[in-house]
Amino acid sequence: MANGPIYFIHRPSPMLGRSLLSGGYFPYFLSDKFIKGLQRELDRKRLPWKVIPDDTESDIEVLIARNAALLVCAPGLRFQFYHQGFDKRNIIWLDVIEYISVDNSKIINRLHELASVNS
Repeated sequence: MANGPIYFIHRPSPMLGRSLLSGGYFPYFLSDKFIKGLQRELDRKRLPWKVIPDDTESDIEVLIARNAALLVCAPGLRFQFYHQGFDKRNIIWLDVIEYISVDNSKIINRLHELASVNS
């Protein structure tokens, strides 16, 4: 689990009344910019994790089955992402400033904590 993938969640979990065609709250290019920036920082620091955009429609059961090490959630998803059964300490809730400015320090710090626990 320590070196499992990091999933970037950018849209809310399916719920009654939400269109499956709607995306997240921000344009996808911002998600792509954040993912690339985080992966670049992980590579620069030679950390073994890979960042993957969520392709499960925010299905927590699939994410658990895929052994996600960390879930990084775009702003606005704190109360719209069903995360029952996943370790809450391994979910990073981004705020707007962190997301727009690609500030990944909170994520890197949590990854260092995970690495030190597992070594």
